[in-house]
Amino acid sequence: MSDDSEPPTDWRYEELRRLGELERRMTVELADTRDAIARLVGQVLPHHARPDRIEGVVHASGYSRWMIERLRDGKMWLR
Repeated sequence: MSDDSEPPTDWRYEELRRLGELERRMTVELADTRDAIARLVGQVLPHHARPDRIEGVVHASGYSRWMIERLRDGKMWLR
């Protein structure tokens, strides 16, 4: 009879632990990256920025104009 308090020695449990930790680290990195993107968009595109400058940021970032506008107004990726 096995002890129910001990997890099985199945390798998949260790893999689940490893992947869970990896996901937690990546979540933090993604949040930090999003903060940096929002900060840069706000610096490059003040509210009085010309439309051609906005299009330049859209082109450079690969994001849609809608997303850039949300980043400018601070309504994207709010925590």
